[in-house]
Amino acid sequence: MRIPGPHNLENALAAVSLAMCMGIAPQSIAHTLRTFPGVEHRIEFVREVDGVRYINDSKGTNPDSTIKAIQTMTTPTVLILGGYDKQNTFDEMFAAFTENIVGIVVLGATKQKILKAAEDAGYAAVHTAESFEQAVLLAREIAPKGGCVLLSPACASWDMFDNFEQRGEVFKQIVHGFKE
Repeated sequence: MRIPGPHNLENALAAVSLAMCMGIAPQSIAHTLRTFPGVEHRIEFVREVDGVRYINDSKGTNPDSTIKAIQTMTTPTVLILGGYDKQNTFDEMFAAFTENIVGIVVLGATKQKILKAAEDAGYAAVHTAESFEQAVLLAREIAPKGGCVLLSPACASWDMFDNFEQRGEVFKQIVHGFKE
């Protein structure tokens, strides 16, 4: 499979079971598993620049989705968090952080709420941004070579964007604008 994460393996197993029940040829199922590129804005590889990979998970609009994205990261990761407040709590998300999360950049309407959850969890590698572009640029600055920047905000986009698709597209535009 080309798409990362235990949750994607679970999804693939469910899809394989359904496909087999429908009589789809095993060779066709195997080919699809090998070639399926994933879904736009969901743990989508954007680009590697200066040894740092950029991952667009703008669809990560709640803490559980962000936890799933975090669980796929195997290298030092800077996480961009924040956005419109859907009245979620972030305690479980911080509890799910692995040693791979080497920093977070927080912005948006939920900034103070996320900062409080980080403080309560004893997580200190916290940076703040006043704009989305500033958040991406700051994440680039602090991401280590060999690591990645993950946009998985755990929040809706409505405080800055029309929808998660627009937020993801802006992320990709910023990243594609980076010079090596």
